[in-house]
Amino acid sequence: MSSPKERMPRVESLTGLRWFAAFAVFLFHANQIIKLPTVHDIRLGDFFRFGDAGVTFFYVLSGFVLTWSFSPAVSTGTFYWRRFARVWPALAVSTLIAWVSFDQVWHDSWKRTLLSLSLLESWFPPADHFVANPTAWSVSCEAFFYLLFPFIIRPLLRLRLPALAIIAAAGLAIEWAYWFIVQDFIDPKQYWIQLSWFLRFPPVRFIEFLLGMITAAALLRGWRPRVNLWFALSTVPASVLLLWWGARQGWWGPHWSQQGLVPACVLVVLAAAIRDVSGKPSFFRSKPLVALGAWSYAFYLVHLSVIYWLMGTVQPTPASWANLKVLLVWTVLGIALAWACYRWVEHPVERFLRGLYPRRVPPAPQAPLEATAVPRPRTDAVLTGHGVLSQETGAGTHRA
Repeated sequence: MSSPKERMPRVESLTGLRWFAAFAVFLFHANQIIKLPTVHDIRLGDFFRFGDAGVTFFYVLSGFVLTWSFSPAVSTGTFYWRRFARVWPALAVSTLIAWVSFDQVWHDSWKRTLLSLSLLESWFPPADHFVANPTAWSVSCEAFFYLLFPFIIRPLLRLRLPALAIIAAAGLAIEWAYWFIVQDFIDPKQYWIQLSWFLRFPPVRFIEFLLGMITAAALLRGWRPRVNLWFALSTVPASVLLLWWGARQGWWGPHWSQQGLVPACVLVVLAAAIRDVSGKPSFFRSKPLVALGAWSYAFYLVHLSVIYWLMGTVQPTPASWANLKVLLVWTVLGIALAWACYRWVEHPVERFLRGLYPRRVPPAPQAPLEATAVPRPRTDAVLTGHGVLSQETGAGTHRA
């Protein structure tokens, strides 16, 4: 087992930032029901629709955290089991909640439910109405990323910075080119069934996960660009304004939120990680935000169920600032349900499942210590020809 000095520095700011990503997706779905007023011919709800880019942030973050915490001592089977233990309990309980919230019946929902629980949903066109858990498609994309991770991580960690930069640029270019082609051939009015299927295609969305992996690998190589965290955060609203304005001018299609915000998401993850590694204080490491970040996965999975469950009792009004009160009620109850799911299902079941599988590959026999001094490894990264020697984070750390 690695000594504490060989562990990678904690990057808790990323946990706090996860909450904002989950809340952005919540605003994206709430915008489909709540109407805010128009100010100077600008519909404020137009900016909420960029909230689905929170999924992009999750993918980048997941790739970063898994690379940052990678340990060659953890077998592929153990890795897969830990990932299953991480994502499946909350997926299962949120699917049950969705069945109740959307008043589903077995003959309409059983196929989609089985696809969702078997982590295969994103490989099929989306359903034309609310069945199973409508937000769970992204989990099946993550499952595909996890499947590839053990086969990519070691070769990736051997690459030098120029090669990593070339792969990152090529991946981003491929994703953008793919999305340009998709929007040229598919009518945006068919978004739900046709366009969103391409949006959910796991091999293309893997590029975002890979960009997170590349960012972590570059930091482990010693790369430390001077990127201010608040500047990085400002690129998010700047990108939203650019994408919104470009769509109004007809420069590109209206559904560029998840793809167009990829660079900003990568920059935010990079800047937050550098700030934590350098030991500087960070607002996003505060205990309330870290707690919300820990609940964010459950919040993401249950928020749409909460919205539809409460629509009969908390009715939004047409285009009014009063709808912000409705938004607040949905948010508070969504957080409460997410906390309950985390506290009584997600976290305890994950710990139980992780304990059922062997924790590590048995260590190789070590030669007796020589009299000569052994160089002490760097605390920020320990690079070898076979990857990064570090200890995989525990169940409560970073929680990708």
